[in-house]
Amino acid sequence: MKKILTLTLAILLCLTTIVGCNTPETPQTQDDTNTPEPREDVIEDYDNENEIEIGGEQSEATNTVGKFVVKDRTYDYQGNNVTILTLENQSDVNCTVTIHAKFLNAYGIVLKTETQSFEGFPAGWQNYFVFMPEMKYDTMEYTLEIEQYTGEMYFTSTSGFVLGEVYEIGMPLYEKMAIGDYEKYSTICARFVPTGLPKTPYLKRLIHVVFDNTGEIAEIHTQRGPFYSEDDGKTGGLDVIVYTPPVATMDPLDWPEELDGGVTGIVGILQDEMIE
Repeated sequence: MKKILTLTLAILLCLTTIVGCNTPETPQTQDDTNTPEPREDVIEDYDNENEIEIGGEQSEATNTVGKFVVKDRTYDYQGNNVTILTLENQSDVNCTVTIHAKFLNAYGIVLKTETQSFEGFPAGWQNYFVFMPEMKYDTMEYTLEIEQYTGEMYFTSTSGFVLGEVYEIGMPLYEKMAIGDYEKYSTICARFVPTGLPKTPYLKRLIHVVFDNTGEIAEIHTQRGPFYSEDDGKTGGLDVIVYTPPVATMDPLDWPEELDGGVTGIVGILQDEMIE
């Protein structure tokens, strides 16, 4: 059975340039968040929150098996737009979720469309869907389709990432390496630690979003590649560049006030193409 929700959201949001960083040898941690906390939603003050009842096989009206909770928040960031949707499956059934988004200008003209989906969204799981149309727009409209899923499951309610630490380290910079300079320059990075990641036949697309201590987006990084399970021995943290100073330096950094403690982060998981 299928439930469809249509929402119109007023949005003034933004997007960032995405970059990654190398795995550090000995991180120099500046904030006091060294041990990953249990996975929880770190986004506060959502713009909208809605509930969608999930119908059973016989009758949507009489056989409700639970609900999905969908929340959204918009951000101003570097001149473009970003929308983050948080979906939580509060039912007892696994589902397939599809989000159809339309980005409109002030006159209601559709400027761009985008669809994101997840097959086998586990009961009890929470995931983030990050929409980055790389443009400005006035409003976003989206439809959310939810269907019960009975196929093979790979993810569980504990699959995800938590922000482990924010630290300073010396590392080569892309723009320097482009001109043959491989010296290590002072950089602030964030490390995301995986929890309960499965081994699946899918490639993955991970979208890491780092928030500063004011709750605004500091960095977005996209990674694409295979999923690794604990059996692969490759589930170490992913490290993302958050800040480099305008003028590269090898000296210790004077950290921006908004990054000095209280930094949070999320990771949205999307399935990509099947592995051949």
